[in-house]
Parts: sequence; structure tokens; C-alpha cells
Amino acid sequence: MRIWRRGFIGTENQHFLEANHIKYKPCFSVKYPTRIQNYMFEVPEDNCAWPGLKVLLKGDHTFIHTEFTSGEISQAEWCIILGDHSIEALCAEGYGWHRQYYADQCSKCGSGWRQIAPFRIKKEPKLGKNQFSSFGSGFELFCTPLVLDEFDRQGISGFETRPIILDKEDRPIQGLKQLVVNAIAEPAIAEELVEHERYSQTDCPLCGRTWHADYVRGMLPLRRAALKPNTDFQLTDEWFGSGANARREILVSQRVVRAILENEWKGAELIPIQAV
Repeated sequence: MRIWRRGFIGTENQHFLEANHIKYKPCFSVKYPTRIQNYMFEVPEDNCAWPGLKVLLKGDHTFIHTEFTSGEISQAEWCIILGDHSIEALCAEGYGWHRQYYADQCSKCGSGWRQIAPFRIKKEPKLGKNQFSSFGSGFELFCTPLVLDEFDRQGISGFETRPIILDKEDRPIQGLKQLVVNAIAEPAIAEELVEHERYSQTDCPLCGRTWHADYVRGMLPLRRAALKPNTDFQLTDEWFGSGANARREILVSQRVVRAILENEWKGAELIPIQAV
């Protein structure tokens, strides 16, 4: 596991970046396209220069990404799964949260929603070599018949499928279906183990639900006893996100993870959780 930081720093710090072999690139001014406004850098936290760079940033925000090893992913009891190939073709005014598809969503935090109709897309999706995909939002997960056939062969359970409708022809597309997960775990976050630099909880003043910040630094710790043991797919009880875009994370078992890795299927991001 390696935690990466990405951010922006003033041009006066170029010598520090170069002296410490920190990868960076210039960001140009919109008003003056030839003028370098600042530098965008990326550095892992285990780089010996990070503490000094952190001082230079003077509290400026950085984006955090955790890179997991293949061993950490394959050995995890459960992983969060996201579709990281976007087909970018959702109908309904171009917005994913249109009431054509969703109901009961809190207008403040975005939690509580349920999908009420199959998605409709504008054109046949371009998948390339990908077997998984989404609309790029992280809320939905699609897969090809190849995946469904292998899941059936292995007896992988815990999901249903829903068609994706080609809007103009009003028919299901043949090469892709939505994976729908209905089972929901019990509240599972191990409060004593979470990191607090970025993770936080907020009680919504409108609906009263708690929504959780996206867990970006390390593995999300979840209590094993709160997770359903006899299924391969389940949703977290907790809603994650910021603004009005909360969602429950989709958890998949080690069997699903190994099927994806062994078949070298593309289009899915797997994020291991820490089961305690």
C-alpha cells in the first residue's frame, strides 16, 4: 500500500521539487497562456521529501490516492468494486440524478435514493477490451455476458441483473447489463481504526442520515461481524460521498475478486477493505 499526494505549489519552489526528484508539471494561466501560474506535483507520503514539502504547502489542500498492491487486493476478504471504464451515454437531459431513474434522494446530502427504472443510453456503448463499466459516477456497475456466464459457472451470488435500454430503438442492448445489489450489511465502520485526516462523518440536517467522507487514505476498516457472510455481493449500510452525491459502496467477496484477476478482466477498480 502506498499513499500518494497530488497538489499545487508556487513556482518559487521549483528548486525544491527538482532537488528532491519530485515529479511535477507546469500549470499555465488562463488569462496569460504562456505564463506558468504554478506547478502540479505528485509524491508518495513515504518520500523523504514529503515532510518538507508539506511545510512549504502551508496547509494548502492536496488530493490523496491510495495505491494497493495486487497481493493486498487478492487477499482481502472483501473489496469495494467500481466501474472505472465510463460509457458516458446516459439519457435524460444528460444528468444521472434525473427523477426518471431515481426516487427518495435527499436533496441535501444525496443519500436514501433508490433506482426505479432501467437506465436508457443514447448509443451502443464502446467497451473495447473492458468487461466492466459505469457512467463514471461510481454509483452503478455494468458487466458483459462473459462475466455473467463465469459468475454462473462458479455459483457467485448476491446480485440481480437489469437491462440497459437503447433509447431510440427502445430495446435492451445485448452486450451489457447492470449488476444490481440489494443485500445491505449492518453498520460496519470500526470507529477506533479510521484515520481522521480526511475521513469524517456528517449528520444531514434535512433527512437525519449520516453520510461519510470518501475513504481515500488507506483501507476502510469494517467489522467482519456486520458483513453478510453467505453472499458475494452486498452494499454498505453507510452512505459515502460529499455534496448531494452520496452512495452505498458495493462490496464483493474474495471469490469475485479472484475471478476478475484470474480472467484479467478490465474495467473494474478493486479497493480492499480491512475486515476486523
